[in-house]
Amino acid sequence: MPTYKIRGIDVDFPYEAYDSQLVYMEKVIQSLQQKCNALLESPTGTGKTLCLLCATLAWRKSLGSFTTGVKMQTGDKSEGKNEASLSQSEFSGLSTIVYASRTHSQIRQVIQELKRTSYRPKMGVLGSREQLCIHDQVKLLRGKTQTNACRVLCRRRGKRQCSHFLKVTEYMKDNPHLGEEPVDIEDLVDIGRRFGPCPYYLSKEVHKNVDIVFAPYNYLIDRGYRNSLQLSWSNSVLIFDEAHNLESICADAASFDLPSWLLTACISEAESCIDLSIERRDKSNDKSQNPDDFAILRALLLKLEKRIAEVPIESREFGYTKPGSYIYELLADLNITHKTASKLKDIIAVASTLLEEHNQQKSTGTVCRLDRIGEILEIMFRNGGTAHAKYYRVHVREVEAWAGNGSKGKSRTLSWWCFNPGIAMEDFPKCGVRSIILTSGTLSPMESFAQELKLDFPIRLENPHVITPNQIWAGVVPVGPSGRTFNSSYRTRDSPEYKQELGNAIVNLARIVPDGLLVFFPSYYLLDQIIECWKSVSNLNSTSIWDRICKHKKPVIEPRESSSFALSIKDYMTNLNDTSASGAVFFAVCRGKVSEGLDFADHAGRAVVITGLPFATSTDPKVRLKREYLDQQSRPQGELFKVLTGDEWYNQQASRAVNQAVGRVIRHRHDYGAIIFCDERFSHAHRQSQVSRWIQPHLKCFSRFGEVVFTLTRFFRDIRIQGPTKVSLLEAKNGGNIGETPSSEQHMEKPLSPLTTPVAQNFDLKASYLHDTEKVCTSFLGEIVPANRSSLSSDNGNIVHCESSRDICSKVLRGRKTLLSQECGRVDLADCCELGEKSKDAPIAPCSSKKRRFITREYNLKQYFGNSKEHSSSDLRHKDGVTSNSLELIGQRGNLVDSVPSVSDETQGSAFLAQVRDKLSAAEYIDFVGYMKALKTKAMKISEVLQCISRLFSGPDRLPLLKRFKDYIPAKYHSLYEHYIEKT
Repeated sequence: MPTYKIRGIDVDFPYEAYDSQLVYMEKVIQSLQQKCNALLESPTGTGKTLCLLCATLAWRKSLGSFTTGVKMQTGDKSEGKNEASLSQSEFSGLSTIVYASRTHSQIRQVIQELKRTSYRPKMGVLGSREQLCIHDQVKLLRGKTQTNACRVLCRRRGKRQCSHFLKVTEYMKDNPHLGEEPVDIEDLVDIGRRFGPCPYYLSKEVHKNVDIVFAPYNYLIDRGYRNSLQLSWSNSVLIFDEAHNLESICADAASFDLPSWLLTACISEAESCIDLSIERRDKSNDKSQNPDDFAILRALLLKLEKRIAEVPIESREFGYTKPGSYIYELLADLNITHKTASKLKDIIAVASTLLEEHNQQKSTGTVCRLDRIGEILEIMFRNGGTAHAKYYRVHVREVEAWAGNGSKGKSRTLSWWCFNPGIAMEDFPKCGVRSIILTSGTLSPMESFAQELKLDFPIRLENPHVITPNQIWAGVVPVGPSGRTFNSSYRTRDSPEYKQELGNAIVNLARIVPDGLLVFFPSYYLLDQIIECWKSVSNLNSTSIWDRICKHKKPVIEPRESSSFALSIKDYMTNLNDTSASGAVFFAVCRGKVSEGLDFADHAGRAVVITGLPFATSTDPKVRLKREYLDQQSRPQGELFKVLTGDEWYNQQASRAVNQAVGRVIRHRHDYGAIIFCDERFSHAHRQSQVSRWIQPHLKCFSRFGEVVFTLTRFFRDIRIQGPTKVSLLEAKNGGNIGETPSSEQHMEKPLSPLTTPVAQNFDLKASYLHDTEKVCTSFLGEIVPANRSSLSSDNGNIVHCESSRDICSKVLRGRKTLLSQECGRVDLADCCELGEKSKDAPIAPCSSKKRRFITREYNLKQYFGNSKEHSSSDLRHKDGVTSNSLELIGQRGNLVDSVPSVSDETQGSAFLAQVRDKLSAAEYIDFVGYMKALKTKAMKISEVLQCISRLFSGPDRLPLLKRFKDYIPAKYHSLYEHYIEKT
C-alpha cells in the first residue's frame, strides 16, 4: 500500500493517488493542523471519501495511537468483577472525529470505504430506531410513535421491560473491542439478532469512547439529538460529507411551520389527556398526571388558534409579515414566556407519554402531535434570550382548504422562518470544535456557502475531475434545430415555438446519445406543460414529437409523489435494458429526487440535458422574504464586508441546483458522458463561472445546432471506437481506483500498480485518425439523421471549430466530403448536413472495412515527452549523436498511402519505428501511436505511458524493443522504466 508524506504526515492510501487526490488530502491535513475550517469540492468519482478518511485518520494517528478497549479482570471470574473498557482518548484528550452525511445509506458507503484503508480506529455508528430496532412490536412503528414506545418499554421493570435493552451492558463488558474493526448498522443488527443486545442502545454505548463516529446530519444540527450524544466536542473535528444542501438543512432545522390543522389536532390531544388523567384517577387512584395541567395546555392552544385567526391578512399573495421578535409579543399575550415555556414543555412531555401508553393499550400507532408543539417551543426559547430573533421573520398565510366534512374553508399557517443558516452551526465554535470540513461533489458556487453559514473558511478547494478531456463533452446550445433561441424564462417558456424547438432538439439528442439520457426541467410545471405539448399533433399527417422521441428511447417521467418514485426508477432501468430501443430517457426536475444523490453511472447516464435555470418561484413568500432579508443585511455593511445580496443568493441557488443535476453522470474514473446546456443564458460568462469548476475547462458555446449534432456524434463514435478502460463493476464502485496509476510523476519514484489498458486518447480528428479498422468498424455516425435537417445550413466549407479549453480540438475542413470518401468510401451524413455539401436525401454508404493507415515522415520522437522543466528541454539523441526520427501522426489532407520506414541508412529512430510496426499487430501499433499522441497532448502522464509501453513490448520476441525504447526516454525516468521492465 503506497504511503505519501503530506505536510509531514505519513498517509497510507490503498491505491496510487492522482494529483487531485493528493491536493485534496493536503487541504484536509492543512485544515486539521491549522485548526481552521475548510470548504472542499471534488467531483463524484475522484475518491473524495477515501481521501477524506485516509487524510483525517493519518493526522489523528500522528497524534497518538488509536483507542483500544481492554477488558480488565480482578479476583475470581465468577464474581464478575469486570471493569469497563479503557479509553485512551478519554485520558489523552485526543481529537474525536465526527463524520456526518445526509442519510444512513451514504454512511454505509463511507464505512465500506473505511474497510479499504489500513486504518483501524475505534469507531461507532449512530442510527435511528427505524434502522436498528429488533423488538418484534416496536420495529413495526415509525417516527415519534416508535421512539415513545421504545422509551416506555425501557423504563418498565420486570418481564414487561425490553429484554434486548437489558442485555446491552453485559454484552459490552464481554466485548470491549467492539468497534475496533469497522462495523456498520447491518453488523449491529446482526449482533443483536444473534446475541440479543439492542443494536440501538449498543451503538449509543460504543460511541462514548471512540476515535471516529459516523452519524446523519440531524444528529449534529438538531440540538436535541446533539445534546443526547455523549461526546467531548472540545478539540473535535466535524466532517460534513455531501454538504451541498447543508445551508437549507440548517435553516429548516431552526425554523417551524404551524398549520391550523396541526394546532387543531394538538387541542384534541390535550382534551384526550384531560379525560385519560381523570379516568386513571377514578379507576386506580393514579394521581401522577394532573388534569389541570392538561386543561391549561388546552386553553393556551385555543388562545393561540384564536390569535392566529385574528391576524389581519390584506393580501393573500403577500400574507402577513412581521419581524422575528413579533413571535415573542404574540406568545407573551398568552403568558408564554421564557419562564413559563419550560413548564409548558414538561406538561407536553407528560401528555405525550400518557397518550403513547394509551395508544399501546389500544394497539394504535397514532403519532402524538403535541410533540411538535414542544419542538417549536424548544426552537423559540433555546438560548434563554431573543437576540437571535433578528435573523427571523414571522409570516402568516392563508390558503383554501377542504375540511373533514367536505366543506371548503380557509386554513392559516403561522411560520417562523430562519434566514441565517449559521445559527445551527454557531454552537460548534463555542464548544471548542477544532475544525469543520464541508465537502461535496457540487459546492459551486462556493462563496455563498461561507457567507450563509457565517463561518470563516480560509481553506477552499475546487478540484478537477480525474477523467481525461476526451471522456467529457460539455456544450452550451443556445439555439435549436430551426435556429430559434432556447430560453426557459417566463417570457418565452409557454410559447408553442419554444416547446416545439426544444422537442426537436431532444429528438436529435435521443438519436445521438447511446443508452441512458437524462433531461432536467426547471420545474414540474414546465415538465408537464412541455410534455403535453410534445404529445399533441399539429396536423393529421405529422407525427408528434413524443412519438419521435419514443422511436429512439423509451421515456420515463419523474413523478411528483414520493411513493411512486421507486417504481419510476425501476421502469427506467427496465427500459434501459430493453433491446427493442436504443436506451431510455428520464424526464426529471432540478431539485427533484432524480437530481439528488442517485448514481447514473456508465450506460445508465451517457448524457444529461439541462433545459433551463431552475429559479425558485419569486412570488413564494419564503423566497421573497429571504431576498428581502439579505438585501437589508447587505446595506449597512457598506464596502467593509462582503455580504450576499438577495439577487446573488437567488442566482446561486439556481446554479447549485444545476450543478447537482449535472453531477448525475460521469460517476467514476472510467465513465464518460455529455453535459448539454440548452439555454442561451449559459453562454454568459457570469453564469458559466457558477458552473462546477471541473466542467468549466471543457465547456464550449456553439453558435448553431448543426455543430452540436456533428461534435456530439463524433464524441460518442470516438469513445465507442477507442473506449475508456473497461473495468469491472467492482472497480467502478470502488471509485475507479483499482489498478490505476497516479496522475503525476512527481511522487512516483515508488512501484506502481498495474494498469489494464489505456484510457481513450485525445486524437485530432483528421485524416490519419478517421480510418476504421476492420475490428472496430462502426456505422454509428452514419446512422445519425438530424430530426430537422433543413436547419443544418451550409457553412460553405468554413472551419467549424470544436475545441475545448484544453486544446483538444477537431476541425472540419473544406473538402471534408472528398477526404472522407478517400478514407473509407462512405458519406458521413452529420458532416454533410453540417457543411451543406450533400442533399438531405443522400444515401448513407456502408462503412469501409479498410484498415487504418498512417503517414510516416521524419519526426523527433522526443517531442512526445514535452520540453517542460519536468521532462527534458533538449532533443534526445542516440548514443552516436544521431537524432531519432518518428512517425508523423497527422498526414497531409487526401494523401493517404501506406508508407513503411526504411531500415537502411535512415536514422535509427526511423529504424526503431519500423521494428515496432513489424513486431506489433495493427491494433497494437495504433495503441502505440495513441500513447505517444496522448503524451504530447497531456491526456496521459509520462508514468502512465511508460507503464503501458512496457506492457506493450512484453514478450521474448519484443525484448529488443523493450530495451531500446529506454534510449528515447529522458534520463530522469530511466529508473522508473526499468522498474516496469522488471515487473513485465
